[in-house]
Amino acid sequence: MPKTFSIAGIEIKNRYVLAPLAGFTDHSLRQLSSDMGAGMVYTEMESCESLIHNSSATWDDLKNTYKDDFSKSGTKLALQIFGGKQDSILQSIPLFESGARYDFLDFNVGCPVPKVMRQKAGSYWLNRLDELYSLLERMVSISRKPVIIKIRIGFDEIMDVKHVCRKLEACGVKAIAVHGRTRKEGFSGSVHYDVIREIKESVSIPIIANGAIDETNFLDVLEKTKADAVMVGQRAVGYPKVFKDMLDIEEGRPVEKNTIESQIALLKRHLDYIFDCKEEKPASDIMRGISVRYLKGFDNTKALRLALVQSHSKEDYLRNLDAFLTDKN
Repeated sequence: MPKTFSIAGIEIKNRYVLAPLAGFTDHSLRQLSSDMGAGMVYTEMESCESLIHNSSATWDDLKNTYKDDFSKSGTKLALQIFGGKQDSILQSIPLFESGARYDFLDFNVGCPVPKVMRQKAGSYWLNRLDELYSLLERMVSISRKPVIIKIRIGFDEIMDVKHVCRKLEACGVKAIAVHGRTRKEGFSGSVHYDVIREIKESVSIPIIANGAIDETNFLDVLEKTKADAVMVGQRAVGYPKVFKDMLDIEEGRPVEKNTIESQIALLKRHLDYIFDCKEEKPASDIMRGISVRYLKGFDNTKALRLALVQSHSKEDYLRNLDAFLTDKN
């Protein structure tokens, strides 16, 4: 049996977590990751400001959490929210609770992208720590679900993040996912796993390690950081089987060989899920970028890649995939 961990008394069936990824972790990737064994998955980052201004897109995202069918898998769901205005954030929490189904409410204090920073949200909160602590205390008092947080280890440079995380724990935060890079380092360069370990040693709540983790290094990261769990992001896009691989490795089973046929089968399931939760055009637009990632590492797929990025409907995708398999055989 795989090792488990718990957040606020809620047991997570294993230590493998799908990271929140804007534009990717909608119902389709959440469901596919759950099918592949993920213990916990995150939604895309949802805007508090958009919700209180009645954004139909945000409400649709929340409704799609009811499509997540984790009844058999037991996967847990974290709803990630972001915002820069305290009043808007607090006002949004009852709305999120009324519109979505989830197990944990996650507040983003890590996103480094400019459009989020301009709202003084995401990792900008690392420059507003006193306000952040005050906000989180109020969030914890309002939320019916356990509040967790995702952070980076600093803004322009590594900060005294051990002290920060102790303060977060004192505010009532029940778990912390730590991306082991600063805001300035973005998504490139070495991950400071040693800092994640220092955080783990300084608090009593669960720590989830994040940053450049996949099936090839997760055991090493768990050993280096002593984290309770690891969070997988980009690797899961186009390769949701990463969660099954990690479980197989942990339990000493042979890892099933990855083939073009098995990847296309997973892609077809992804298509089923995304066209079930989105209209044809947005689903087609999103899958143009995702579909080709299922072909990464395989030879003689150039023509198929071109066909996929020119697909405009589910039928287009399936026709192109089936034609490739027919020609191959």
